[in-house]
Amino acid sequence: MRTKPTITIYKATQKGKGQHFVEQGFQPADFPYSPPYADGKCYFASPNSRGLAEEYHRYYKDAILEVTMDLETYNRYFLPLERPYQGGEYRELPISHDLLPILNQYPRVLKPR
Repeated sequence: MRTKPTITIYKATQKGKGQHFVEQGFQPADFPYSPPYADGKCYFASPNSRGLAEEYHRYYKDAILEVTMDLETYNRYFLPLERPYQGGEYRELPISHDLLPILNQYPRVLKPR
């Protein structure tokens, strides 16, 4: 049996939020249109940018959350969102509220540092 190719995206979680995301998934209420999430987006580091999540982890000091999904879904819904992070080598994914149900279909795993 042949398995589908998968891809993993990464999120540095703020203190106390990692376990919440594992248990409850990502909810619009977690990403309001007010500071610190002024645009209401849930930000992830793209598949080849785990280092970006590691940089944020140094400040947030919780964990790095990994979400692994099939490559087909990633390419359809999330790849178009990829953009350079502050003009550097890393790429980020600003995920809007309407895509959170798709994101929540996939396993969420905390990787403590």
